[in-house]
Amino acid sequence: MKQAQYLHHLSGLPFAGKSGFGAYLHHVPDEGKLLILFAPHVGIDEEGRVGSLQRDGQAAISTACGAAIGAYKELQKKGKAKEDDLLVFQQENSREFDPQLKEIIALLATRLKGIENSEDSIAFITYQMYGIIRELIQACIVETKDLFDCASEVAVVGGIMVNRRKGGDFFQPLSFESLTREQSAPEDLFEEAFGKKPDLLKIMGSQEAKERALLD
Repeated sequence: MKQAQYLHHLSGLPFAGKSGFGAYLHHVPDEGKLLILFAPHVGIDEEGRVGSLQRDGQAAISTACGAAIGAYKELQKKGKAKEDDLLVFQQENSREFDPQLKEIIALLATRLKGIENSEDSIAFITYQMYGIIRELIQACIVETKDLFDCASEVAVVGGIMVNRRKGGDFFQPLSFESLTREQSAPEDLFEEAFGKKPDLLKIMGSQEAKERALLD
């Protein structure tokens, strides 16, 4: 028996939190296994620009992920990041009641150090969003004390969803780990499933930025 539950909202963050994760967990069949897939998304247009996308039914180019790029632009206005010529799209100002975007801004603000050394600022932001989501998912797992009363195994697959106008979307895997009650630490299954991890040092600009995004 297979069941699906969604924890994500803007930018793919699990805003349902521990309560949502607990609800998700309690749908697992007896002795069943839990699979968690997370992936912030980013668009690439026909000219190869990262962060832009022509969506079906629309003539104009728009941002993707709009929430992540919008959060970055808000931080730029506050002087916490340099202007970037790639950010050529208009973004609406956040309204007073916009809790999810405000949380994204707060989480992203601590992760922009070194963005000026990256090859592409939007790719940098996207990978940092991946790191944020991975940390939040890991926290839900660690803080759920009855995890293995409900599931015999938990597997977590993380990556980036790449949206394209033509040819279909791509998924770039970045992590794959499995955990059971008997294990003291998660088992890394990435290379067995996907092969060698991509070298993202140039994109991120430094080893520190890579580690901050949990890319090692």
